[in-house]
This record gives sequence, structure tokens and C-alpha cells, in this order.
Amino acid sequence: ATPVTGDIVSYSIGANDTLASSTLYFLHTDGTWDITDADAVATGASQLLCVGMGQSARDGVLLRGFVRIASTELLNAPGGAYGANGKPLYVATTDGHFDFNPPSGSGDFVRIVGHVLADNGTDALLYFNPDKTWIEIA
Repeated sequence: ATPVTGDIVSYSIGANDTLASSTLYFLHTDGTWDITDADAVATGASQLLCVGMGQSARDGVLLRGFVRIASTELLNAPGGAYGANGKPLYVATTDGHFDFNPPSGSGDFVRIVGHVLADNGTDALLYFNPDKTWIEIA
């Protein structure tokens, strides 16, 4: 499971899926947590976001707080240890990932999900605090 501290909720009125650690999800209208994708506004632009903790949704998801994100879920990381400190992370156009670069394609949405507190060149300690605002690229 991903080490976390913060606002954790045990909730899923739909299927009680296991949510992968370090993966970004949004609350679907059917009550399930689905994987985000910045390619479509219906998959995380305005919805409630969470980070999976490697357990079932009813056992807990992180809504806001501190979480270590595995390097496998980070896209376009700056090179070297500590190169990412203080930088924002965005919803990625790759399912469930975090990106250091904002999406730029037509129809993509841009939403900051938090800021990196520390990185060691392989993973990052993230203050997960999704922005309530977003934009869609024309």
C-alpha cells in the first residue's frame, strides 16, 4: 500500500474495486472510482479526485494530503534527484498517471492535482490537493 496521511475516506457505493497505489482516480456518477484521463473532460476535469492506496475503495482512498507517488506513475519528471521539488503535477493524458507537463492537445483538460514536496529521482512525495478549477484546450 502507498504511504499516506491526510483526508482518507472509505467510500464506494458502486463496485468495491481495488484501487492501485499511486494511481489517480475520479468519482464517477455511478458511485465508482474510475481512472482519470486528461483527454476527456468527463474523466477527471470537474469530478472529485482521489489517489488509490492499493486497497479496496471501501477500505480507503486519499482525497487530500501527503502521498508518495511511484516513479512508474510520474510522467516527464525533471532529471536528477530533487529536480521536482515545488513543481505542480497535472492530470495526465495517460490513464491514471501524474504529469509534470500540462496537457496540450485539443480537447484535453488542464488541472493541477498538487505539488511535489520532495523527490529522490525515483518517486515523489506529493501534497495532493486537487485544484477545483480546470480549463479545456480548444
